Amino acid sequence: MELYDSHIHLQDYKTEDVNNIIKKAALCGVRKFINVSTHPDDWNKIDELAAKYSQVIPAYGVHPWYIKDVLNDWVEQLEKRLQQNPAAVVGECGIDRLKSEDTSAQKSVFLQQAELAKNYGRPLIIHAVKANEEMQKIFVELPKQTVFHSFTGSAEWGKNIQKHGFYIGLNFSILRKKNMVEILQNLDINHILLETDGPYQNNTNGETMPENLPQLAEKIAPIFGQSASQLSRILMHKLRNFLGECYDYRTEIFTLTNCYFRAS
Repeated sequence: MELYDSHIHLQDYKTEDVNNIIKKAALCGVRKFINVSTHPDDWNKIDELAAKYSQVIPAYGVHPWYIKDVLNDWVEQLEKRLQQNPAAVVGECGIDRLKSEDTSAQKSVFLQQAELAKNYGRPLIIHAVKANEEMQKIFVELPKQTVFHSFTGSAEWGKNIQKHGFYIGLNFSILRKKNMVEILQNLDINHILLETDGPYQNNTNGETMPENLPQLAEKIAPIFGQSASQLSRILMHKLRNFLGECYDYRTEIFTLTNCYFRAS
């Protein structure tokens, strides 16, 4: 089995070295990582990790929690990064009503990032909390290669997202939903991605590690009528659709091999 982690913050780990994290993940079949930023202060670290590890795809973005901290030229700097790196993804960005009921500033920053993603043909990673209505109104502004990361919304909202061609990112937080089975049974397996959101979103104490991603696949695969191995093959195929032109640029790191994992 081979899996990829579609949303991780490798630069934020405190308890373990990134090199060890990637090695341990590889032993469990997790061999690809979309490494996500939340603030321009992350972007150099994102660059360094992508340069050091061919398994890592960089994602540059401004999270709605940090929009007040960015410099005036952040849009130009983001565009420059995308121009310099044809494999880069845009995100994490979005709207979070828990952070502020007044989302006008968040929406402005988010839409500028969505526009860059569309203009450069890049996937877009969205953080959306209590913002269904706002997102519904701007679906037309989003690229098809958009993922709503860390989804824990209703079955109806999930179906609505996927109906528009977008993807849903699932991590361990979905396991804490009492109606998890209902939610997943209403989702299209062809438009989901698996993620850890590491080092966050752990089910236990400590930091979430990508080596544990196969455990998530094992838990949700039967709900889709699949084995974990079958689910991984489907998701790897759909990864190509999500990454689009970015996938073509780095095809060499997405070669499927016969991999096995050990659940820890």
